[in-house]
Amino acid sequence: MPGSPIQIESLTLTGFRAYLELKQFDFSKKRNLAVFAPNGSGKSGFVDGFEFILSPDGTIARLGVRAIHNKAGVVALAHNLAEEKGVTSEVRIVLKQGKTTHDGSRLTSGSRSRPPAADALAASLHVDPIVRGYELRRFVEVQTPEERYAEVGQWLQLTPLVEVQRNLRSLRQLVKSDLEDIAPKKAIDARLSKATARTITEWDESAVLTYANSILSPLDPKLQLSKLREDDPHFSALLMRAQDEEQQIGIAALKQIKVAIEVVYSEPSGSAGATGAIAEFESALQKRAAAEASEQAERGKAANAVFAKVWDAAEPLFAEGAAEFEVCPVCDTPISATARGTREGIREHIRLHRAQLASYAASRQALEDAQRALSGVQKGLAAKLSVLVPLIPDSEAKLRSGLTTYANAVEQWTAGDAPDASAIKPLLVALLAATVGKINEIEQRQGEHTYARAKSRLESLLEIKADDEMRARAAEELGKIQTSLNEQATFISSEIRNKIQTLLDMIREPTNRLFKSIQGKDATLVRLELPAEDDTNQQRLSLLVDFAENRMGVSPSGYLSDSQVHSLALSLRLAAIAAFNAEAPFAVLDDIVTSYDADHRRTIASMLAEEVPKLQIFVTTHDQRFFSYMKDQLPAAGWAFTQITRLDRDYGPRFADHKVTDEVIEARWTDGKSAANEMRQAEEEWLLECCRSFGVDIRIRDVHRAYSYERSELAMALAAFLKHTGLTPPDVPGVKNKFLLSLQKGEIENFGSHFQDVPYGDGSIGDEKARWAEFVFFRNHFVCAVCNRSKFKRPLGLKKPVCAHDKCETPFQFSATSAAGHVAGAATK
Repeated sequence: MPGSPIQIESLTLTGFRAYLELKQFDFSKKRNLAVFAPNGSGKSGFVDGFEFILSPDGTIARLGVRAIHNKAGVVALAHNLAEEKGVTSEVRIVLKQGKTTHDGSRLTSGSRSRPPAADALAASLHVDPIVRGYELRRFVEVQTPEERYAEVGQWLQLTPLVEVQRNLRSLRQLVKSDLEDIAPKKAIDARLSKATARTITEWDESAVLTYANSILSPLDPKLQLSKLREDDPHFSALLMRAQDEEQQIGIAALKQIKVAIEVVYSEPSGSAGATGAIAEFESALQKRAAAEASEQAERGKAANAVFAKVWDAAEPLFAEGAAEFEVCPVCDTPISATARGTREGIREHIRLHRAQLASYAASRQALEDAQRALSGVQKGLAAKLSVLVPLIPDSEAKLRSGLTTYANAVEQWTAGDAPDASAIKPLLVALLAATVGKINEIEQRQGEHTYARAKSRLESLLEIKADDEMRARAAEELGKIQTSLNEQATFISSEIRNKIQTLLDMIREPTNRLFKSIQGKDATLVRLELPAEDDTNQQRLSLLVDFAENRMGVSPSGYLSDSQVHSLALSLRLAAIAAFNAEAPFAVLDDIVTSYDADHRRTIASMLAEEVPKLQIFVTTHDQRFFSYMKDQLPAAGWAFTQITRLDRDYGPRFADHKVTDEVIEARWTDGKSAANEMRQAEEEWLLECCRSFGVDIRIRDVHRAYSYERSELAMALAAFLKHTGLTPPDVPGVKNKFLLSLQKGEIENFGSHFQDVPYGDGSIGDEKARWAEFVFFRNHFVCAVCNRSKFKRPLGLKKPVCAHDKCETPFQFSATSAAGHVAGAATK
């Protein structure tokens, strides 16, 4: 039914965390559950099941997704024996909304995708319903006002607006910072000061215009700018005159010729030698000639290169310290009859020839390197000559002709005599000297005041002006942006403020009511406070307490005690869950009473019963007193209570109300497996329950096993009680001894559940079935003769137990007809 709240019908864990075998928590009859268990026995796995099925990324927060930074990762979700036992690790949830039921499961491996049912549930949750004791105080003590503001915004589904508000705040801070930044103006003023020789230190349009005209006055008093702009007529005239001046004087062409000659060949004064491409080419030629001579000198030594491998093989034979021999192992010639006559002579002969071969190889490599270097220099010289030849003036016809001939020779040369540059070198040196002289003459004649220099200085001032105008425009635009951002921030902050204020008004009174129900009527008032309305640049939510009229607005941790801070955090969280998770009103409370004394444990149990009746609540605790208070305070009609007695590695948590059923035993036999272990456990569970409900007396055990009883002790105690009350159990067909005596020994079951050192000593499934039929026959006599129920009680003062059903309470007695027609599973009702 649309609009109806979602209720959790069941949660099933299989191969998940501590739960290896399937465990279903059914909330269809009693919607609330309290679980008591010692630490480390698997109760947190129940809470983890809720977190996992609702998690957006398929994990739980403390494990993370990957095994990194002290987190175990998703691999820790599955029970460590799940794969070995062939158990699929998953969490299943069943939800009910109106008359419609939804269910879905989530695997701990593979894609770990969240089922649609859990998607719908998660979409209905604005406040995290899972409250763990160790992280409960985060909202009150740990979170900053900004973090608290963001979380409350999330409760109201204002996260997008809060993000926009945060981004606007960042933008406003950046814009404000840029507007207040004076570094760009300082940089412009520094450039202006340098360009005006420190006569103007801060940009002033009229002062800069006056300075610009002072540059033009020595050239032409009539050439005066009316404005410092490129479109000023007089500035255009300046550009034309600078161009004419450049073309008339030709200094640019002279400088180009100068550079081109220096690249090809020059003889700087005071230098160690000539420079340029021609000098590099001649040097490379000399290096190649030297390499050729060295290679030629070493070439004759290579004639014996055919013996190189023989020398390599013979060298270790004649090395110092090698084995002595009188006859050469290669040619069978006596050592004394060889040309060298001795081993030492042969060793020296080998060393000398190997050294000569190494020297030849080095000279050959040097020749190849010199040849490659010469080729590169040759190509570079040809390219530089092709640039220089067109620049030679017509008046230097002889030089141009010589350069052209030399360039062609260089480009075509491959071997033989190298091209000769001796004829063009003095001509290049002379032309370079003449060109440098003309350049110096022109620059001296021009002096300081030239149109070209004036143009350059004015262009520098115009560039500075353009940058200053850009800076001013940027500041103007930033001002407009700041105004717009302020308006938007004010509007959005006002909208969020109004909605958050509505939220605070909704939870302030419930929070204080819950807080007082825990701490007492005189508890301090709690106040959630936003910043002042004009403080639109802040995203803060302050949590304050008022403990006196003259001392208002104190941080909780600065005044409240440890338990009071804990109570405040719990009250805030439950109030928020009740207010904002109305579509899915449930809360999971995991160990929330760690810092409370006995009185406050009782008040919290009372608070859960009276103040949050609309919430479906699941509580886990390791505090037995708190668990007892909940059983005493909370209504039995809506609450189920269970305990984990131990953690079985091969099964999972064992609950106090967990029993091996007849169906479990039958299923083992159907699969062709022995059920001996299950039979023993079922018999022990029945004995313990029967002894408890009959109120039998049993000897208190030693302190190290004060609450653990063997099946033999239970069977003996039950037999003694029945004998004392005059109740005689029926005989079991086929069993000659009293059946309780048979249960005490459990010999038949031992064949399947214990190791047998006798060959063929193991029992069979047929033996097990026969034994189980005997036990069921005996067990089925322990029923009410009137209503056929199997639950009994023995209040103080009564000798015999009575039926536990309130409308029956018939005293227990064995009857020959009491078991007639009673099905085998009746004892499990």
